[in-house]
Amino acid sequence: MLHDRKGMALVLTLLAVSFMVAVTVQLGSSVNWQMQAAATQSDIVQLDAMLLSGLHLAQAALLADQRENQYDSAFDRWGTFDVEVLAALFPGGKLDVQVTDLSGLLQINALVLTTEEKKQQEQQNKKNKNGTGQQQDEEKQQRELWQRFLKNTAGLEKEEDILSLLDSLVDWIDEDDEERENGAEKTYYSSQSPPYAPANRPVLLPEELFLIKGWDKLLRRESEDDDTEEAAKKAAAIIQYLSAAGEEGTINLNTAPVQVLQALHEQMTEELATKLVEFRQAEENKDKLEELDWYKQIPGFPGDIVFDNELVTVSSSWFKVTVDAEFKGLQRTGIGVIHRMDNQEQELLWWKAE
Repeated sequence: MLHDRKGMALVLTLLAVSFMVAVTVQLGSSVNWQMQAAATQSDIVQLDAMLLSGLHLAQAALLADQRENQYDSAFDRWGTFDVEVLAALFPGGKLDVQVTDLSGLLQINALVLTTEEKKQQEQQNKKNKNGTGQQQDEEKQQRELWQRFLKNTAGLEKEEDILSLLDSLVDWIDEDDEERENGAEKTYYSSQSPPYAPANRPVLLPEELFLIKGWDKLLRRESEDDDTEEAAKKAAAIIQYLSAAGEEGTINLNTAPVQVLQALHEQMTEELATKLVEFRQAEENKDKLEELDWYKQIPGFPGDIVFDNELVTVSSSWFKVTVDAEFKGLQRTGIGVIHRMDNQEQELLWWKAE
């Protein structure tokens, strides 16, 4: 009996020791995990700090450039950031800052005048006794600009297809529920599966076009001949030339891509647009970009092509900032849009880190 009790005590002792070892191992593992998690969280905080630093650098460059001159081009301070300087700011980490001029793109929301703009136009028209002529002229200019763009870049030949896209886009943006001749309002969108309603407000992101009648098929290029990858490329080829920022409708000649430059005039070709890009990229032409009609100085440029001063500019107000940060194997990207105003103040419209 005594022998059995001693054996049982030994077994219980071994069980107790095994339990304590297991608890100790578990506790050690938990402590290590918590230490690792704390270290990782610290690295993430460092990454967020790097992203905000990149954003502030972009804002500082935009302000410095605005104080230096009144026109914008790729030669400006915000156009390039010194890689070595950025590397010195965060030893052990990498920081990349890219600023894209959105004023060189087509402004989606410029197709529709805001309520405030319409009131101002009406007041001005009453003073000038011009009725609604000026408002109609501005909307007509934008529609013709978009018609040329869709014809050249999207390859649309039928006028009714282009008008349908533009009417649907305007119906999506404007505040009323009146359906244009080739457009779409509540009746159309409520019949979709699942049903939804038109925004009746300015477009927030270019990708919102996928929700609009006709644009979804155009951007996806729905046909049996297109695979998913090719369709995505074609969609991106159009969206990359559009901006949801700004409503002025003016395009910066100094930063607009070939496809946008080509849409500025009926006689503009891809070859002529390429000549404009080559001219403005030459260092010796840097100072010439201050003039709105610098394109007339290009050798061989047709004299009968004159851009409408209501459609073009050489200064910019809207910029996209992309900041990439890397620290201890972790990576984060911050993207935002800045509105730089004439009074040298800036408004950060949105910012997201991913």
